[in-house]
Amino acid sequence: MESNRFPIIYQPVERPVSEQDSLPGRYPRFFQWLSMAAFTLALMGWLNESWFYWFESPIWLNRYTEYAIILGFGVWRIWAEKNSYTRKRLIVLVAVVTIFWWLIPWLIPRFEPYVGYLWSQPIFPSIHVPGTITFFLVLGLVFLFGRRVVCGWGCPCVGVRETVGYAFRDRTIRGKWAHRLRHSKWFFFVIYMGVLVATLFPPSAWTVTFVGMFYAMVGLTYFGTFFLMPAVGNRFYCRYLCPYGATFGLLNHAGFYGIEMEQEQCNDCRRCEQVCDMGIRVWEEGKAEGRVTDLEDCMGCGRCVVSCPTNALEFRDVRNLLRSGLRQDADYLLKRTAQPPLPRRLPELLPAAERIGNWDEIGATQEAEEKISWVMEQAGRCLNCGVPGCRNGCPLSNKIPEWLGLAAAGRIQEAAAVIHQTNPFPEICGRLCPQHRLCEGGCTLATEPEGAVAIGALERAVSDMALESPISIKPSVSRITKFGNKSVAVVGAGPAGLACAEQLAASGCGVSIYDQESEIGGLLLSGVPSFKLEKSILTHRRKMLEQMGVVFHLGEHCSTEQIRAQAESADALFLGTGAQKPRSVPISGDDLEGVFDSLSYLRHANPNSDNPNNRQIEGRRVVVLGGGDTAMDCARSAVRQRAAEVTVVCRKAEGEIRAAPKEALAASQEGVNFLYLKTQTEIVGEDGRVSGVKLMSLSTRDDGLCGDPGVGIAGLEELLECDIIILAFGQVKEKAPWLETLQRENSKVFTGGDLSRGPDLVVTAIADGRRAAAEIMERL
Repeated sequence: MESNRFPIIYQPVERPVSEQDSLPGRYPRFFQWLSMAAFTLALMGWLNESWFYWFESPIWLNRYTEYAIILGFGVWRIWAEKNSYTRKRLIVLVAVVTIFWWLIPWLIPRFEPYVGYLWSQPIFPSIHVPGTITFFLVLGLVFLFGRRVVCGWGCPCVGVRETVGYAFRDRTIRGKWAHRLRHSKWFFFVIYMGVLVATLFPPSAWTVTFVGMFYAMVGLTYFGTFFLMPAVGNRFYCRYLCPYGATFGLLNHAGFYGIEMEQEQCNDCRRCEQVCDMGIRVWEEGKAEGRVTDLEDCMGCGRCVVSCPTNALEFRDVRNLLRSGLRQDADYLLKRTAQPPLPRRLPELLPAAERIGNWDEIGATQEAEEKISWVMEQAGRCLNCGVPGCRNGCPLSNKIPEWLGLAAAGRIQEAAAVIHQTNPFPEICGRLCPQHRLCEGGCTLATEPEGAVAIGALERAVSDMALESPISIKPSVSRITKFGNKSVAVVGAGPAGLACAEQLAASGCGVSIYDQESEIGGLLLSGVPSFKLEKSILTHRRKMLEQMGVVFHLGEHCSTEQIRAQAESADALFLGTGAQKPRSVPISGDDLEGVFDSLSYLRHANPNSDNPNNRQIEGRRVVVLGGGDTAMDCARSAVRQRAAEVTVVCRKAEGEIRAAPKEALAASQEGVNFLYLKTQTEIVGEDGRVSGVKLMSLSTRDDGLCGDPGVGIAGLEELLECDIIILAFGQVKEKAPWLETLQRENSKVFTGGDLSRGPDLVVTAIADGRRAAAEIMERL
């Protein structure tokens, strides 16, 4: 499993060779081998004409071979490129290399005027020969428009790396040391300056040797780095070794060229850094200085500018001096009209008046085509950030940008398959996760007026559509014989136990699950109302796990002795029995009739239960003490049981309560009342039954938010009359000395979920289960 110890950055996804965009991708192995074969042919052509003379310089094996390869791969690159600006640049780049570097010197060679002693007659265009007219012309253009004049639009070195080397863009080295090592090019630049001086005078023995060694060094590093691309990316030579690029890079600083950032406009998505094949710290430098400061490395490809979703980045050159108000941002380069950002839009739910009349799961009212259209629209809002906050906010490190990209393209089954790579139960997480403080809380767009990408609703929709499809996601089981004869016992069929079992079964282990309930799910079964999670979802998942070979022993309570026996007989034992002990909050009167703890209440609030407690709610005034999701579940369940009035009492201010905003909103829509900044002091009753609860107002800070929840305001007490009180203060982990002893005595025993960490989220329990499975397999 991936760890969130360090931030996850953009991770290239697999792409077909016909699909190329600004962000790097991972391409098929056959294509990488084809690229290496093309590099080898280009190298052999150079060696044949310059050193070994194997053949009489045929067209397929001379110094022009490289340019023919650039043309062939360039046509494919232009066809596959999705970004219009990059496609235009590639057309110009391939055309310039083909015409000026190949066809003119080969078919109609022309001598070029030269300043200095004539060592040999340069052929037009001799851009890299100091003293030629082309050399000085290009230096002038670079001074005015930046290094992109050559490196972005006309250099064969860039041409071969942009076309043939494109398959290795995802290998670009980045980070602190990559940034420091960029100064290595100045060593080659100094030698180049020596060559420039030496060639102004008649050749001598030492200058001929010196100049010859320089060009041999350039050739060896130029062609040699072809074969380093699988390790260091396609632009290693350009950033670290190219003496000509260093020359033009100095003019980037000296001239009119620059890349500037409107810092207030930047939303910190950091795409700009991940699209840069040179590894420039575009976002970091822009946020610190308002501009890119490593200009000597910038080749002017424009990927950072055209990838910016907010137009915060722009090119600057001499045209900005001549045309005030010119802004060469993404809209300008892509020739597009600025469009208002697409707002977050959730599926429309049934009206509250219809919802409270039944216990059916609250789902979207969309038809199939409408749902797919909504998924594609909302998934398309994802920026595919350079540092995806959504992934870093997810305990499972789900590949959220990857599956959102597939969903935006309408590839629902593929999107669901990616989700299942890291999350075995996405249809559950999509319903129950507090996305506002996990993935959606980390979304770059969460700070924008349009709101975060609706990751939770999209995960639910994609998973549901995939599972309902005739070609549904099929459970896969590894044929790894290493685990084929291993057996693992899992006690507890909650999220942690199920996740552990799924991971183990997928790896070929034999898995048996024991649980005292008649169906899987743990608290998902007994503690989550059916209007939030339809129980048939759990049944469907059980059947999928059974298809993987998992054996269920449901309705079987495992005693301590039985658990010890399992630990001895199985190759490994995982305990995920959860935390189901209600948190005890001392309050006078909690033993009166009509006081329930939340878990006991929810267990019997199911409409299929014949427990007489159901009839106690109808027509009664219900007060729920607590401000979390469980409190909302209790309140909304009481509404469906036809309570006369339901009130939730919270210790915190509105907007600060722990319940997910969507849950609090749904409760409010369904008629639940809220009292904020209140705490209970006493439950009062008559004849042994609840008649009300005394509340005390709590203080707030100057900013209006909740201060110390234990500090009441003297004299501000009130009596809230009621008939039923539900204590929704959460659960605690039960101390189990026998478990600690068992783990010390037997290294085959593993724990996870609420049992080990205490009450937490479904998704963290799933993460614990997967982590435990990885540890078990490592031990096995």
